[in-house]
Amino acid sequence: MSSEGTTLPLEELCEAVIDCPHSTPVWMDYGVVVLRSSNIRNGRLDLSNPSFTDENHYDERSKRARIQAGDLVITREAPMGEVCLIPDNLRCCLGQRMVMLRPDSSKCHGKYLLYALQSKRVQNQIKSHEGTGSTVSNLRIPVLKELAIPSPSIEKQKAIAHILGTLDDKIELNRKTNETLEAMAKALFKSWFVDFDPVRAKAEGRPTGLPAEISDLFPDSFEDSVLGEIPRGWQCCSFTKLVDVISGGTPKTSIDEYWNGSIPWFSVVDAPPGSSCWVIQTEKRITPEGLANCSSKLLPTGTTIISARGTVGKVCLAGRDMAMNQSCYGLRSKAENGEFFCFYLTKSLVEILEARAHGSVFSTITRGTLDGVATISPSLEAIQSFNRSTGALLGKIKANLEENRILGNQRDALLPKLICGELRIPDAEKILEEAGL
Repeated sequence: MSSEGTTLPLEELCEAVIDCPHSTPVWMDYGVVVLRSSNIRNGRLDLSNPSFTDENHYDERSKRARIQAGDLVITREAPMGEVCLIPDNLRCCLGQRMVMLRPDSSKCHGKYLLYALQSKRVQNQIKSHEGTGSTVSNLRIPVLKELAIPSPSIEKQKAIAHILGTLDDKIELNRKTNETLEAMAKALFKSWFVDFDPVRAKAEGRPTGLPAEISDLFPDSFEDSVLGEIPRGWQCCSFTKLVDVISGGTPKTSIDEYWNGSIPWFSVVDAPPGSSCWVIQTEKRITPEGLANCSSKLLPTGTTIISARGTVGKVCLAGRDMAMNQSCYGLRSKAENGEFFCFYLTKSLVEILEARAHGSVFSTITRGTLDGVATISPSLEAIQSFNRSTGALLGKIKANLEENRILGNQRDALLPKLICGELRIPDAEKILEEAGL
């Protein structure tokens, strides 16, 4: 198919195009999943932070159609044009500003349509309806139905979906692996420094289950403190006694020479989703001149970053040297080789920090907030042992994220070429073979 190949209106490729109910869902703490715009990013459904309604309101919101596996959901605004494919065994309904698409299998392969809707060719059509000024960008239903979708034969659609899906499958496998690795590291921190499992085992005369050289780092009894019982010999102190606090800053946006450089510049929009810990790329970058002319410092790889104004309590690790804006703090462990302990300690204190955040307009974590939170100070040897134990886990997570970045770039490069016919199917298959996929 050439770039001048067949296109069909989206409506002709679908059995149904169903707009969401124009009402706010009734929210519950559990029940049936309600899909929201925040759950759809980069072609993937993310339910790491789900929302729910009850059975009665699920039925009410599903009167026109019940979402089923293989359907697509596309956002109409905030942002518009994000799309995902509904997986098997997910019972859900539409929130606000969303539309369900049910592909007609005789004309359109569902996964191909997912990729076609993400292509620059179709996204440009969507973006042409963005609002300006005070107008909210909204993808109206008549416009959505008339989107011109490149429509090769079903056989070619399936082949394109398979090629792009192979890349996405590897990305998803890496993501799930990272979730497991992150859970392991988090569980180890909780065991050692929250539940004090090795100390309790030794106090009760039980084996710790740890190698002798690690087990020996933990005391065999407890003592009272302002935080309750803590391992004997460990201390209670202010959080800022354990970390150095680094402020951020923003280069002048009016000076072009300060922007689009080589230095990643972190803001809260760059915080990784779900349980991911590393941030390896940022939306904006600055130049060395921009860094030199603002209050931000260059944060070394491994620095903990916490969002401190507006959306507070987002915590991540700098995956490479980067700067950050003034709505964040960088935290560096005062203990040598204690960066991962610093990260998990910060995460363990997030609820306390959020509760103490203040401000008449925005919630704000200040240096005083950080200084006013008490925490435990384990032995240096225990901190460094934790860092060694989790280093391999977090290193693998970072490597998987880097691989996913490369795979995502490769997918994004192949997508438009396959959709418009610039790249032949056999040539794309050869690229995957050479990549070991």
